[in-house]
Amino acid sequence: MNRLQQMNNTDKTQAASGQITSASLLMFAGVIFMLLMTNTLTAQFYNGSNMTFGKNRVQYHNTIWSFYKFEDFDTYFYLNGKELALYTAWYTQQQLPALERKLETVLDDKMQFVIYNSLNELKQSNIGLAGEQQYNTGGITHILGNKVVLYNDGNYLNFEQQIRAGIADILITQLMYGGSIGSQIRNAALFTLPDWYKNGLISYLSEDWNSEIDNRLRDGMVSGRYKKINRLSGEDAVFAGHALWRYIEMKYGPSAITNIIHLTQLTRNVQNGFLYVTGLPFKELVSEWYTYYYDGYARLEAINPDETLPYRYRDFLSYLRPVVSPDGTELAYATNNEGRVVVWLQQLGSGKKRKLYKAGFSSGQKIDNTYPLLSWHPSGEILAYIVEEKGSIWLYFHNLKENSTQKRVLFDFQKITSFSYAPDGQQLLMSAVRHGKPDIYVFNIAANSHRQITDDFYTDLDPVFFNGMRQIVFSSNRPGDTIRQQDTPDKQPGQFDLFSYDFARHSPVLRRVTETPLANETKPFFRLGGRLFYLNDGSGFQNLNQAFYDSAISYVDTAVHYRYFFKSQVVTGLTTAMNDYAILPSDDKVMYTALSKNRIRFFRTDIAAYLRHEPEQIPVSAFMQEKMTIGQAAEEKTDALPEPVAQSRRHFVAAMREAVNTDTLAAPNRQKQGGFAIEGQSRMPFSGLINKDKPSLMAASAEPKRRNYNVEFYYDQLFTQVDFTYINYSYQAFSGGGSPIYLNPGFNVFLGVNLTDLLEDYRISGGVRMNTNLINNEYVASFSNLQKRLDKQIIFHRQSIEQSTETYLMRTHSHELYYILSWPFSESLSLKGTGIYRNDMKVYLATDQVNLKKPNLYEHWAGLRTELVFDNSRELGMNLYSGIRSKAFAEYYQIVGERTRNLVVVGFDFRHYLKIHRNFIWANRLAASTSIGNNRLIYYMGGVDNWLFPSFNRTTPIDYNQQYAYQTLATNMRGFNQNIRNGNSFAVLNSELRFPVFRYLLQRPINSDFIRNFQLATFGDIGTAWTGLNPYDPKNSLYTSTIENGPLTITVEVQKDPIIGGFGFGARTLLLGYFVRGDVAWGVEDRRISKPVFYLSFSLDF
Repeated sequence: MNRLQQMNNTDKTQAASGQITSASLLMFAGVIFMLLMTNTLTAQFYNGSNMTFGKNRVQYHNTIWSFYKFEDFDTYFYLNGKELALYTAWYTQQQLPALERKLETVLDDKMQFVIYNSLNELKQSNIGLAGEQQYNTGGITHILGNKVVLYNDGNYLNFEQQIRAGIADILITQLMYGGSIGSQIRNAALFTLPDWYKNGLISYLSEDWNSEIDNRLRDGMVSGRYKKINRLSGEDAVFAGHALWRYIEMKYGPSAITNIIHLTQLTRNVQNGFLYVTGLPFKELVSEWYTYYYDGYARLEAINPDETLPYRYRDFLSYLRPVVSPDGTELAYATNNEGRVVVWLQQLGSGKKRKLYKAGFSSGQKIDNTYPLLSWHPSGEILAYIVEEKGSIWLYFHNLKENSTQKRVLFDFQKITSFSYAPDGQQLLMSAVRHGKPDIYVFNIAANSHRQITDDFYTDLDPVFFNGMRQIVFSSNRPGDTIRQQDTPDKQPGQFDLFSYDFARHSPVLRRVTETPLANETKPFFRLGGRLFYLNDGSGFQNLNQAFYDSAISYVDTAVHYRYFFKSQVVTGLTTAMNDYAILPSDDKVMYTALSKNRIRFFRTDIAAYLRHEPEQIPVSAFMQEKMTIGQAAEEKTDALPEPVAQSRRHFVAAMREAVNTDTLAAPNRQKQGGFAIEGQSRMPFSGLINKDKPSLMAASAEPKRRNYNVEFYYDQLFTQVDFTYINYSYQAFSGGGSPIYLNPGFNVFLGVNLTDLLEDYRISGGVRMNTNLINNEYVASFSNLQKRLDKQIIFHRQSIEQSTETYLMRTHSHELYYILSWPFSESLSLKGTGIYRNDMKVYLATDQVNLKKPNLYEHWAGLRTELVFDNSRELGMNLYSGIRSKAFAEYYQIVGERTRNLVVVGFDFRHYLKIHRNFIWANRLAASTSIGNNRLIYYMGGVDNWLFPSFNRTTPIDYNQQYAYQTLATNMRGFNQNIRNGNSFAVLNSELRFPVFRYLLQRPINSDFIRNFQLATFGDIGTAWTGLNPYDPKNSLYTSTIENGPLTITVEVQKDPIIGGFGFGARTLLLGYFVRGDVAWGVEDRRISKPVFYLSFSLDF
């Protein structure tokens, strides 16, 4: 059978499979005018190494959403979130005009606050979940909306900070890029703000300077980590940026902040904004800023802990909540390594430790360090710990003697923030959140019931029993010594003090343990002997204090009357801030965790040594000295937002507080969770929510109407691309092997749009690729439903492809339908299944009488595909990752009604990205695949993905007896042309070093995308493609060469090493919004190095 006959036979075997793909483009007039790259949303090896992976969200509970409608914003919430929604509305109405005045702008469009009851429930949502990977970086506009996502962590001060940060983010984005879609399209590609600029500015506008920020900055400054601000990312960029904006305000005045922002927007240049306002080049300004803070911190005499314990310390590894057993022999603590949580139990004598519990994956989402919580039973035989699993809160009891573990679900709480055992061992004392309120509860273990102690919106934390079970001491930011039941939100005071509740008499009157207007007291711990330990940040560093219950004569009449009070004393006077601590009962030492050199470390310090210090000997940070000098008691002047003035905006009145002025604590109601009714859809006029006379108060009678949330779609992405490729959804039909692949449709334009709803549960995308002749246009439409745990997607694709041979010209009209189901096991691991149907209509074009008489051919293909996908990678920059991506898959295709026409493909792709230093990475990839069945898939090895001018090696033999139906590339194999090896199986190993030159070296903001994304790469490839059982099988077509000369056909056996390799170097960058790669590589075949091959391609690397 000659090649033409083989091609005619395989024309009837075209099948369809795959997920969304597109390819690369080049436009030039004389010389290259514009470089464009492919938009590839690919699965399997349909398009070389361009393959999709992706993370997941796991929904454990269904939620019914409601919302309140206001003039400038809407608040969206679900069960038990009503109070949070009302509080958000009240607080936003105060803060929005203040932030507008601060930034000298006005909100263009309504904001949407989406409120989750906890971080755990937010992490189950689809908000922020990226779609399939975009290998095409150009021609895509991301539409920025006015959505603010909030969650309750049990601390209303943190909740308020999230609200301010969300408003500031929207206003800054509006200033820089505009509010309309048109302005965003114009401005999105013009300039990019560094992380420290925008995120630091948001932090500066949303959070006052405090001891936590001060200590984080001190650690970064003293260690030298913050000296090069443009190299910072993540939280480091936030803290350093916050400090820079604060420094500018202190030196140049508040108006300088607004002027810099507006000049940055006008000039599209970060450095010019600072230069025109401060008169200093940016490098000199940063040097001044660094010197100012560094000198201030360096002048303070450091008092360090006695001993650093020998644990394994790493970046992103946090040590949490050490607790020592009552007899002092066992230490329990937790670790959190980027989402991977472990509970450890260690013997203090021998140092041996073991894992009691582990869960979680590194997913790239916000790390929740509020769990696990740990507490020892008074007997020391049971360790209790609380974790969040699968959307629920679980209480574990580990029995040390029996080495057994029991667990139960805590149904009635949205979050537990801390807990401890009662002295009788039968009850747990908890600070927990119900209906949005962070209150104190006593939980009866045997009865599995609870009793509520406080019932208000003040933040109550860290309760412990004191003086037996007579008193409960806890930390709270309540302003008064007495409390009452409170059903409406109230403004949160800033500082935390310790309070004592008389649990024995259930007295409604609280007793103050501490009263420090400039300091926070948290995490009390009672030790036998009447000593109450707690943390205090009055020196600017969170140190250990202790309090004694004492008495003094109040007055004498017929008898002596005493007054009782707490007397406090500083225990440690360190210049490191304690996070968590545990008292060692045997040797009077404290073990604690603290930040040091950007890592959370374990320390141990002798308590007795510090008790000898006089108060004046304790070092005080410059920040606290400034607070003491100014004499601020309730709020700080530095960085504080101005009080709102009821002029430009009206203040709504919806379920606000009563003044707290009674001396009684009302008995809380016992309530159970249940459903709630959704009210009607009629709009309530905003004027009914206005109180012009009392803008800070809300009347409960004016509560806004709760409305159903109905799905509405918003623009998410717009595509406008020009290129020369198809949207490849499947393997390409086998064309005989005489020319490079893929088939080229010529010049075309792709226009597309992605839509999503507010909660990002539903996604719609569609597009058309218009050919110049307007005949072979492509159409694609997709709908995704991600609301529940089982994700569903439907894709329709219509394509027309022309194929020519020596005897005919054929146009194939393909209609493909895909139904995809995805079941996530975790945020990183999922199992996908796809049902495939394809209808092909093949039309012979009337090039002559013979072809005119040929009938049209129709084929109906059906197929199934399954994929197991793992992805815990994190993006460090464009084309730069850390973590792992992997996929194993199997596909089956069958012509409907023809048993002898089928194809099976199996394979895997494993990728590992190792961060060497900052954003300098080492990327490795191992991939392999094989095809079996009556029809086969041929893999052409050689070249790179989306090679602009591909060449095909015609000397490598192709075994046409394999009945190939489809073809694809096996890349990367640099140093060779396509088809240096071929077969129905392949395996390849790729290794690359990627170095972002200017981002790594420069110490100034980089405005140019070309410079910022410029990377140098060095690489090596090794692999092969073969027929037969293995590459060294004698049946491998590589070992056979066929020579045809007239009537003679000569078959020659040749000796070749099937394994080939390549090495070289290259550069890649972003040009006109598209990622361009240029590589030079040398191939190695049969131990000989070939001449170099140059590749120009348009795609991200693997």
